[in-house]
Amino acid sequence: MIKSLAAAAALLTVAVAAPAMAQSASTTGTGSITVIRPLTITKNADLKFGTVVRPTTGSGTVTVSAAGARSVAGGVVGLSSGDTPQAAQFTVDGEGGQSISVTIPATFSIANGSDTLTVTTSNNLTGSAAAQTLSNALGSAGSLSFRVGGSVPVASTSPTGTYTGTFTVSAAYN
Repeated sequence: MIKSLAAAAALLTVAVAAPAMAQSASTTGTGSITVIRPLTITKNADLKFGTVVRPTTGSGTVTVSAAGARSVAGGVVGLSSGDTPQAAQFTVDGEGGQSISVTIPATFSIANGSDTLTVTTSNNLTGSAAAQTLSNALGSAGSLSFRVGGSVPVASTSPTGTYTGTFTVSAAYN
């Protein structure tokens, strides 16, 4: 029994004298941030269909391409007087080389009092509007210019007058 007590006491002494060594590890991390220019968008020109004569019967269309060329169909006659037809033009400025999404509405309304016409838009962006890239490289200013055209139906019953409306074009970094 004395041997057992002596062995237990010796074991206890070793356990207290040699604390347990827990395994541990550490490493360091770093932080970083890239600060870039904010996006701005500027309207350089408005979409103008010019002056047209409605068809005598039925319905026709007036189209201004994204390049700015006007065409008429279905009995609509385009006149050279009045506003010169043109596509809208916009420029997005921001950090060079960055991917952006451009949003252009598919349609918008133009009105003359309570009478409205619906414009269906087109544009000259290459590829998906959600995957555009600003010119130049990171660290320098970049830009993207694009045009918006459209097509509008004009019926023989469309009231005469000047039709106007607005549409919103936006851009965001991806």
